[in-house]
Amino acid sequence: METLTPLLTQAAGLMVMGMVLVFAFLGCLVMALKVMARLFAPAPKSEATTREDGAVDPTLIAAIGAAIHAHRRATER
Repeated sequence: METLTPLLTQAAGLMVMGMVLVFAFLGCLVMALKVMARLFAPAPKSEATTREDGAVDPTLIAAIGAAIHAHRRATER
């Protein structure tokens, strides 16, 4: 039993060191992905859903209404 204690201590130390290294690597990976997402993200597209006076485009309202009507008709039992 006297020779088992140093081996278990060394194994525990290696396990903790491995866990810390993996955690650090994953943290760096997350940070790198966040930085790359900010640098290389596509520019947001501006859609013309409103007119100059602030009203919503009537064709958009008609398309939404038609989609809702088609969905309700398709899901009726």
